[in-house]
Amino acid sequence: MSFDTVDLLTGNIFQVTWDLGRRCNYDCTYCPAHRHDNFSKHATLDELKNSVDFLFGYIDTYMEHRHLKKDTSISFTGGEPTVNPNFIPFAKYLKEEYERRYKDKWHAGFALTSNGAFSQKMADAIIENMNHITVSFHTEADKKLKKNIIERILYIHRHNKGRRADDPLHCSISVNVMFHAHPEYFNECKELCELLHEEGVKYTPRVIGEEPDSASDFAHKYSQEQLDYMKNYWRNIQKKIDEKTSRQEVNHQTSAASKDKTAETKKLGMSIGRPCCGQREMCLSSQGQDRTSTFVDMREFKGWHCSVNWFFLHLEQQTDQVFHHQTCQAKFDGTRGPIGKISEGQKIIDDLKANMEAKTMPTVICPKHTCGCGLCAPKSLHKENYEKVLLNHVTPTVFENSLLKK
Repeated sequence: MSFDTVDLLTGNIFQVTWDLGRRCNYDCTYCPAHRHDNFSKHATLDELKNSVDFLFGYIDTYMEHRHLKKDTSISFTGGEPTVNPNFIPFAKYLKEEYERRYKDKWHAGFALTSNGAFSQKMADAIIENMNHITVSFHTEADKKLKKNIIERILYIHRHNKGRRADDPLHCSISVNVMFHAHPEYFNECKELCELLHEEGVKYTPRVIGEEPDSASDFAHKYSQEQLDYMKNYWRNIQKKIDEKTSRQEVNHQTSAASKDKTAETKKLGMSIGRPCCGQREMCLSSQGQDRTSTFVDMREFKGWHCSVNWFFLHLEQQTDQVFHHQTCQAKFDGTRGPIGKISEGQKIIDDLKANMEAKTMPTVICPKHTCGCGLCAPKSLHKENYEKVLLNHVTPTVFENSLLKK
């Protein structure tokens, strides 16, 4: 079954990603230069603190009109956030400011995305200051370093055993296993997944490359056997979802991807679709038929109505830029790019409040050929269906003179 509407069923929080800088202690061949380097100056503690007022003011403005879950996750990324010597002092400051000013209005969780190549001391600091860490495991690294990373993963995971989620020292962990197409690396990733499964660590197998162009250096080509491994993993996930929801329909989740693809351009990992990064469940629907999935076997949403601005925010500390989303970068005017500067954040908030007060809140129309992270944001090809799913999450008053106007 194809679909023309996506609604978010679980994990419907407001997600902030904050890129603290390009500096990284890795140099993966598939990571473009605009995402990492080994020389950028670290953001100072004062520079990071100066961005907090905008961040909290922006979140608070949206939270006033989210009528389901008033939860947000503030996640640090990079580069590699833990290489900044100011990372932990700033994380402590951010939590203190939240608890002092906004704790009684909405709930915030603090998270980190890291390559895991940090010390034992840093692991303990992460446990103390973060609610969650996602480790992206990359195989293009020294064997000893990779061994240490696995030890850190298991250390943090085992720390949580027996702890309740509301325990101040509870820090959950998940792993994105970046499946390198090189046969040796691919098998290493499979072995790691087996270990994580045995230990009870949540993990997501991920293909490398979001590029639709088969000539791109950043989009790996996989053998049919490798693609089958990935497809079978997501079929099993779908089977569990179908059992949980007592659905009787035939599993269509990866039907488009299960066809025999022999052309080299079809060997790209993106040809099998994409999982939700946080394994959130989505309702994929068309003409009254629904199915629940954490995996979307379609990647092209250009021209769709999308609520990405109601569920995401991305800050680029190094370039002083604000985006609705890190990768799609969709704007209200149908183009892609920043919506303003962090240092001029009050103007962004003022414009946002003006639209909400005038009940003229605009809608993002997807400008990008391929959707990656952010595909879980409620969206629809059709305006009337988009209105219905959006109102499952947002108060209608902000749209009365725009989206809902007949």
